[in-house]
Amino acid sequence: MSRAMCSLKTLGILISLSLTCGVQSAWPFSISEPKPLSVHEAGQHIPVVLELKDLPGVTKVNYYWYREDEDMLQELVEQKLALVATATSTPPFGGSILIPQEAIGIYRLLAVAEQGGRQSQVALLAIFDEILINIQPKGQLLEIDFQTDKPLRLGRAGMSQVYDQVDFLGKTLALPVIGRFSDGITRAIRRHTAGTTYQSANENIITVDQDGVLRLTGNGETSLTVKNGDQEATLGILVEVDDTPNRPPVSDPGTTQMVSAGERVTLNGLKSYDPDGGSLQYYWSQVRGSKVPLLDPYSAQAKFLAPLVAEERTFRFKLRVTDIRGADSLPTYVDVLVSP
Repeated sequence: MSRAMCSLKTLGILISLSLTCGVQSAWPFSISEPKPLSVHEAGQHIPVVLELKDLPGVTKVNYYWYREDEDMLQELVEQKLALVATATSTPPFGGSILIPQEAIGIYRLLAVAEQGGRQSQVALLAIFDEILINIQPKGQLLEIDFQTDKPLRLGRAGMSQVYDQVDFLGKTLALPVIGRFSDGITRAIRRHTAGTTYQSANENIITVDQDGVLRLTGNGETSLTVKNGDQEATLGILVEVDDTPNRPPVSDPGTTQMVSAGERVTLNGLKSYDPDGGSLQYYWSQVRGSKVPLLDPYSAQAKFLAPLVAEERTFRFKLRVTDIRGADSLPTYVDVLVSP
């Protein structure tokens, strides 16, 4: 069967399902409480209210927490369901949800509907809503620490097993920064949304981005200062790696795409490049929207089938590339807007 015939067959199935399921141009399915970017306390129960009207066949709604811009597959595997709500819940398909004790900074609350009926229909539907909220701990930050050897020795200086294959200039690694709080909870505070800032003492040896991702730029001994609120900590760093000049690659995931449900979507990273002319390794991951099966995530062009949505929804994907010598790009992002 030709590719064109397959596409027509897929489109025909989606049209048929749209008619039998009663798909409209827009179904109300949205989180009305809590409000986007509202501030809440870690470990607190908060009410969740879902607006859901005239949406056929919904049997339950699953709620998840996950950190902004983190790989959804990893997060949803690690995180248990935060809440399962049905029509008999109070309020219907909502309830009281526990904010994780260890949370700090910007988190996503994702609500995903499950429908009864034909399994073939369920597989194609992607009915969800998500909001960002700001989570702050109840206790005060008492101390900043690093979950690593001190000083941090990279490369021939004594590579830790935590940082595998840190052998070349241009390599990046996410520094594990934690904070100990007066409520007895230790929290990961590496990201800037947790209020953490960084300063490298020598950018000819180490650079650092706003989320604590280090890049090796040269050999030598230096230090990194981390601040959060009125707390500060300094980590000594010793780098001894292959000093062959190697410029880091640049990832380019393309521009925003606007597609319709049922379309085959290609995420195109072919414009990514290595300034030194080497070959690249690719890694795509999803950081927003209900999870979609992503084909060929380790190729320049990953693909997925745009799911059937109740109303326009945004799916966001992250691309990172690595050159032949092990230097990494910083992550870049692309949005795919899917319409009914």
